[in-house]
Amino acid sequence: MRLKKYILLLAIVPLIAFSAHKYYLSLTQIEYNVKNKSVEIIINVFIDDLDTTLTKAHNKPFKLNSKREIKNVDNYFFDYLKKHVVFKIDGKAVNYKFIGKEYDTDVVFFYLEIENIKSIQEIEVVNTLLIKDFPDQKNLIKAKVNNKHKSALLTKKEQVAHFTYK
Repeated sequence: MRLKKYILLLAIVPLIAFSAHKYYLSLTQIEYNVKNKSVEIIINVFIDDLDTTLTKAHNKPFKLNSKREIKNVDNYFFDYLKKHVVFKIDGKAVNYKFIGKEYDTDVVFFYLEIENIKSIQEIEVVNTLLIKDFPDQKNLIKAKVNNKHKSALLTKKEQVAHFTYK
């Protein structure tokens, strides 16, 4: 009987240890659309982490992806994104439009667009999403311009990605 308990304990401890470890990651996908002369951006963020950050910042519960979600949440999202995700194209700061968002299980997808971009030689991305509240946060940036793929992993220490397409 003792042996069974010991074996059960050995089997459970790694599972508990593994599930207690949480990872913090966002993904920003950037693609230049030559035909539309626009840059299309999709940002994926874990809902619970974003909910925590927005709740702390605004001192009220957001209840993201629930029936009790705060009204006008898209305005809060866009304001947060504008503060924490900044783009420069060919050395010039550019603004993006918030197209919308979509929830999928535990992730929210943000759809953004930068219009009137005739060509791209260089992209700079500053991404500080969730870093203030989650120091271990990592923000993966993937960019595709003229069929050339580039990527960077941003952290609290390294918050800027530079991609050159000359």
